[in-house]
Order: sequence, then C-alpha cells, then structure tokens
Amino acid sequence: MRNLVLSPAFSVVLPFALAALLPGCDGKSVDSDTSGADADTDADADTDTDADSDADTDTDTDADCTATVTSFSPATGATDVGVDTSISAMFSAAATTASVSVTDSSGAAVSGSTALAGDGMSVGFVPDDLLDRSSTYDVEVSVCDAAYTSSFTTAGESTSVTLDDHTYDIDLTGSDITWVAPSSSAGAALTGQLDADHLLIMVQSSGATIDTVAAAGQIHNGALIQYQCAYAIDFPASSFAGNPAFTAGPMDASLSSGSTEVPVYDLQFTGTFATDAGSIRNTEVTGLIDSRPVSDGIGYDICDFLPLYGDECVACPDGEVKCIALDIIDSSSPYDSTVTIDAAIDPSTDSHCN
Repeated sequence: MRNLVLSPAFSVVLPFALAALLPGCDGKSVDSDTSGADADTDADADTDTDADSDADTDTDTDADCTATVTSFSPATGATDVGVDTSISAMFSAAATTASVSVTDSSGAAVSGSTALAGDGMSVGFVPDDLLDRSSTYDVEVSVCDAAYTSSFTTAGESTSVTLDDHTYDIDLTGSDITWVAPSSSAGAALTGQLDADHLLIMVQSSGATIDTVAAAGQIHNGALIQYQCAYAIDFPASSFAGNPAFTAGPMDASLSSGSTEVPVYDLQFTGTFATDAGSIRNTEVTGLIDSRPVSDGIGYDICDFLPLYGDECVACPDGEVKCIALDIIDSSSPYDSTVTIDAAIDPSTDSHCN
C-alpha cells in the first residue's frame, strides 16, 4: 500500500478547529417531569368486549421499497466521457431489483449487461461494445416503481501527440477545484493543514494501455515540485481504449499523518486529455479515507464532527461507518513540463521527513 503524506499539524489542529465550530452546550434535554401526566383511572370507562374474530391479519412482511436514485456515473450532463465507460446509479436505500436502459441519440438501445450491487445500494450497466465518440447517450434507471433519467456525451478524437512523461498538476487550492465530498468547507480546512496541497499525475507510457504514477506536490521557491516526504503511487497499467479518456486505479493507498498510516481505499483518478495533451479536463479523484487511525491518535472521533461541515462518515470496506468519502473534480489540470515524478522516492531515508 503506497502512501501520500498528511501534515502532522493536521492531527493537532483538527480537533481544535472542529471544537471552534461547536454550538453552545444548550442542547435540548429530555423532559422527565411526569407530574402533569394524564392518568385516566376512570373505572366506568367503557370496555369493548366485542372481539372481532374475523379481523384481517396483515401477513405481508416485505418492507416497502423506498430507494431513490441519488446520483449517476457518469454524472448527468457530463462531457468528455470515455467511450469505454460503464454506467451506474447510486440509491438512497437498498433495493432488491432495478433496471437500466441506455439509448443513443437516434433512440437505438445500447446492448449490455445490468447488475445490482450485492448490498442493493447501486446498479451498474456495462455496454457490450465501445460507445461512439462525440455522441450523447440517454440513461433511464427504474427502481421502486419510479424512473430516473440522465444523459452524458462521450469524448471526441484521441490525443494527437504523445503523452509519455507528461506530468499534470491538480491544485487543491485552485479556482478550478470542486469539492464534491467532503464539502468545500471541510476540504478547505483539510488542505489548509497539508504540507503538500497539489496532486500530480504523470503518464509513464501510453498506447493500448496507459501507465500512470501519482504523487503529492508543493510550491517551493515559486516552482512546482514533487513533495519529497511522500511515496509516489504507481498505478497498474489500465486499458486506454477510451483515449483520450483514462482511468488510473482503483487501488488502495495511504496517507501519512506523522507516524500514523491512514488507509485510502479504492483511490482512483479519471479524466480526459486535451487533444494537444496540454491539459487533463475534468480530472476526478475519488476514494474512501479511513478516519479511525487519526481519531485514535487525537482522541476525537472525526465522524462525530463532520456534520458541522454538512458531511457524515460512510461505510468503510469492512462495513464500519468510519470512512470519509473523497471526490474532487478539477475542471482543468495543466501540463507542467518542469516536473517529473520520481516513483522511487523513499521518505523513510530522508532525515527531513522524520
């Protein structure tokens, strides 16, 4: 499991930053006064002794279906989507059945396979063939007797120049960043405590597959550099059939907070290269950050404070609701010809990192 480094200061500052947002301790208390309780002791109260032996008994033990679609992937209105994309919809509650239909701009159905997730919280659709380039597709998901619709547009022609050794910069403090999860306020609090507030991704090689490596970055003496106190994350090569759209991951990695390792599950980068390779459009970074190691270290359960930012923890892969969902979108991640990621950096051998 490879790791990026989270500033040790974050472990110290977080509980105080959260405490500053705590409301006053004037929460509602439970009224235990029963002196005004209406105790009806009327002995003359009518008693209905007419027991209807024919009363209907509801033997239907099936729970009502309450699931609704909360989000689509690709997102509704998304552009530059890879022609090798799969399609999914997330639900608000578990469902026992759901269907997905996908049609192209002419109304023709796209053939593929549909599968409901094991926990019933999502449904996925995998097309049998690559989608057409520069085309709009409509999606309809039916669940609990209701239909939900979405649409997206695929990317155009593939990149016309080599991508090899190109490094792209995701500035977490930049104006092009959208914090889907956690909220923008929580995201700002987080990045404010990071030693490295840039993410870098470099293409090591590309062709039928694409091989990428990611690392933390920072501005040093006015220049963007790879952060030396963080391991790089060398993603396995993945299919590049969707060129110019790509996916790196998912894979498990970790953050470092001082001497504490913080697992990040299913870390994934996606995006679409500009045809001139000058940028990645709509770079998206997703994953699940396990809050437990940091909570144990600071003596506060981070999940108890996330609601102050309008967030809440979600289930980790082991089922415990202690993970923080990460979903960041950078509308344009520029190519920086001055930066090359060294995948072999070992912070454990650098005295400045200990």
